[in-house]
Amino acid sequence: PGVTIIRATPVEDVFLALAGAFDSLSIPKALLDPKSHVIGSEGFKIRQRLGKTPLSRFIDCGQTQIGPNADSYEVFMTITSRVTAEGNGSKLATTVEASARPLQFRQDYSRCSSKGTLEVRIAEVVKSKVGM
Repeated sequence: PGVTIIRATPVEDVFLALAGAFDSLSIPKALLDPKSHVIGSEGFKIRQRLGKTPLSRFIDCGQTQIGPNADSYEVFMTITSRVTAEGNGSKLATTVEASARPLQFRQDYSRCSSKGTLEVRIAEVVKSKVGM
């Protein structure tokens, strides 16, 4: 789900749109490499929401009686996107990794799984910015 082909659009154009997509989705950019066309967050702590969207829309960290753990736990996320040439266009590949732990207890982080929705959302924003 994290790979999108963007036809007839040069890698540089997709990379610029990707930087804007990270900004509009409130994803911090700790890694910005124009040579390898990679943008990433390199791990950040977050609680409840990414921008205005509940984290449970993007990741699954299990559930309690209260609701999805992603919306109440401390979450550590890494989001990385890479643009490569693909035929006469570009390929956008995004990886979302997350782990979470309850705020009240001293526990290790437990791995969460991506629902694929953030990867799709990033691709949608990039496509809209390059005029697709």
